[in-house]
Amino acid sequence: MGRTVSVTGMILTASPIKEYDRRIEILTRERGRISAFAQGARRANSTLSACTIPFTFGEFTLYEGRNSYNVQSAVIQKFFGDIAQDYDMTCYASYFAEMAQHFTRENMEASQELLLLYVTLLAMQSRRIPLPLIRVIYEMRLMMIEGQSLELFECLGCHKMNTRTVYFAAGGLVCEDCAGKEKELEKSYPFVLSKDALHSLQYILTAPLEKLYSFLVTEEVQKELEHFMKAYLGRYLPHQFKAAAFLE
Repeated sequence: MGRTVSVTGMILTASPIKEYDRRIEILTRERGRISAFAQGARRANSTLSACTIPFTFGEFTLYEGRNSYNVQSAVIQKFFGDIAQDYDMTCYASYFAEMAQHFTRENMEASQELLLLYVTLLAMQSRRIPLPLIRVIYEMRLMMIEGQSLELFECLGCHKMNTRTVYFAAGGLVCEDCAGKEKELEKSYPFVLSKDALHSLQYILTAPLEKLYSFLVTEEVQKELEHFMKAYLGRYLPHQFKAAAFLE
């Protein structure tokens, strides 16, 4: 026999099935990423119509069957409707949702991933921070949550933090002195980080989620951070996200 369960989550994707139904993916705090069917959700008078739209956050009541979940009802707590009406924000939000899909699984708690996505969409909605910088922050923090973080607080060689540091795609930072002793390191992939860029990355890794999107950087530092993240993800996350093609 099935049972009814309640979960807190956000709709990542929604797709039509049959004539009037929808299949949705929800990133939930309690059960990770799950798929569910919403019967009749595409009917104009359906009570499930509004609560099965991407980027809707709330509490969902699901009927847990043997092989699938079915949406019975939902209480919407936050609807990011203005994001869905803006093309650029929709592209970025879809990319963030796709990254969350990649890392989360069913029956594996995803409270940190859910909260990160939520505060990220809030930051987008406020329009105070450029979207490319929001992308850097989201990517860096998500990689940390998933255990793919880099050592950015001390040199991997001497374990000291010098004013000038050099990043190598080998786990973290190496200072100039240590890099000079290991010529092979300089050939791997040297990446010199400015002081402001390094401090920004350190803040992203340590700030409480509610204060994560509370800073701005110069255009020069932002470009540096974007370049850094491209190299970082290229080495540690060799996955092609479909939505990323719309961000280039």
